[in-house]
Amino acid sequence: MTPLWIFPNYPLLIIGPHAGALAPKLGNPNTALNIILGGFITQGIGFLVALMIYAAFIYRLMTQKLPKESLRPGMFISVGPSGFTIAALITMGQTLPRIVPPDFMGAGNGPLAGKVGMICANFVGLWLWGLALWFFFVSVGAHWSCAARGKMDFAMTWYSFIFPNTALTTATFAVATALGGNAPIRYVACVMTVGLLAMWLFVVAMNVRAVVIGQVLWPERQEDRTEGGWTQQSEEEQGRRQTADGGEGGGMRARTWSLVRTFSRRDRGRTMGEAKGVLNEV
Repeated sequence: MTPLWIFPNYPLLIIGPHAGALAPKLGNPNTALNIILGGFITQGIGFLVALMIYAAFIYRLMTQKLPKESLRPGMFISVGPSGFTIAALITMGQTLPRIVPPDFMGAGNGPLAGKVGMICANFVGLWLWGLALWFFFVSVGAHWSCAARGKMDFAMTWYSFIFPNTALTTATFAVATALGGNAPIRYVACVMTVGLLAMWLFVVAMNVRAVVIGQVLWPERQEDRTEGGWTQQSEEEQGRRQTADGGEGGGMRARTWSLVRTFSRRDRGRTMGEAKGVLNEV
């Protein structure tokens, strides 16, 4: 079990950041509020489903070994749900005080509800930022041993070094905004952006190299070897395939194949009978 199980949930996790980016640009406050409320609901579904997968993933880390080297980069996917949720909550929360109507959640409670919503979103974002950083450092530590021994052959899972950490970088900028434009955190986010671009170039270069030397996108290599893309046919399956493809000649090959199987069974039976005879004599 790896965080790859979170993948089907990712469409829900990016609705909130999109809502937070879209709502401030709308001229109609009611439409913007509806988009933000829908973003909060959808983001809550996505993160809570991811939280259940988090529990199974942490249990797996505590009771079993780390994933094998080719799947280990997928551990960084655990950073994504928290990162996208941080960006969603903070960006939507920053917009709430400007768009809530005066009687939102009760007569005269609009301004207060908007400010309280923004403050709660900021604090929840800070909590989840710590969670995202924890998963990031756990994932980095899991790669230390295999990277030091040079056992990190390229696999398509290497792209997990990039896109989940994009969410963490975006979340770091959002946290800086929530804290009034905190300069140190913003500098950290800029450094993370440079590192992310460098990692993207490195992974793309390694992908091209892997294709050139035949590590990926070739039969019986990487994913095609173990994940259903390539299966070694048995002799019987090969005989049936030749029968289906060969027409009349295939029928002759099929009969020959049947005779070979019959004689091999007779030989096995004769051998077993001789072995039993020798045992009886002993």
